Amino acid sequence: MKFLVLLAAIGCASAASSNAVTCDECRAGTVALVDHLLTDASLAEQTEILKAVVCPQLEDADACTATIDMWFNDIATCIYNHFIVETDVCTEFGICKKASIFTPRDWTCEECTNLLTMASAVMEDEATVAEGVEYLQGECFCGADGHSADCADMVAGIVPLAMPVLAGVLVDQEVELCQEILGVC
Repeated sequence: MKFLVLLAAIGCASAASSNAVTCDECRAGTVALVDHLLTDASLAEQTEILKAVVCPQLEDADACTATIDMWFNDIATCIYNHFIVETDVCTEFGICKKASIFTPRDWTCEECTNLLTMASAVMEDEATVAEGVEYLQGECFCGADGHSADCADMVAGIVPLAMPVLAGVLVDQEVELCQEILGVC
């Protein structure tokens, strides 16, 4: 028993000395990331990237372009809030499972870029893409007013191509995002 107590104390001490990001810091950072990704400027950039990369892969590129122009902002709002905030990536990545004995401090560039890289890997994972398609086919997107009967098919055709592209952009821009959102790097 004493060994377990000693082991736990050593673990807590080493975690505290590691200056790891706290659960609250992580959650505040994820909300700030979603807020940034949903700005008009960021949505416009993401829209252009998707039209340039995803639409040429589809049989009807013009229809894809029109769909992305019309619906991407709503899709992004559903996807980013669901996968980043509601899913609680901080718990998923083990940050909120750590003992909360840390003193709040500033993020490091490495912590920020590592978390964005992990988030990107989750976004492009086949299971996550399938969950994203299913989620968008539900109440958040296809179930919302204004969608036609072919919404589910549209989501199934575009989203599996779009999520890995957006995941790649997240990694490509991780330093810039860390600078803009958290002031690091």
